[in-house]
Amino acid sequence: MLGAVLMLAQAVPVAPPPPPIAGPVLPRALRVVSRCDPSADDIVVCGKNDRDQYRVRPLGPPPNGNPPPPMTAKLGNGTIDGRAAQRCVGGFCAAAAMVTVKLPF
Repeated sequence: MLGAVLMLAQAVPVAPPPPPIAGPVLPRALRVVSRCDPSADDIVVCGKNDRDQYRVRPLGPPPNGNPPPPMTAKLGNGTIDGRAAQRCVGGFCAAAAMVTVKLPF
């Protein structure tokens, strides 16, 4: 009897959860502080406005004009090879890292 009740309990459809309620929309800032003035009575957080601060800079050409030598390491019964290359797609050329895994089968 208990088994039949448990089977029926699994077949009873459950109502879907209510849709999430959106909270109040915050108004846009009316005034933007353009300079850092530490002498004011308000609490002011000053920060750098440098968009390129965390960008990766180009490394430049490799030493002696030669690309770095390929790297080879043993991976189980096979090998893994890594090398630097340059690939062009649609007229845009960029540096690429090529990895080849060779496993005997």
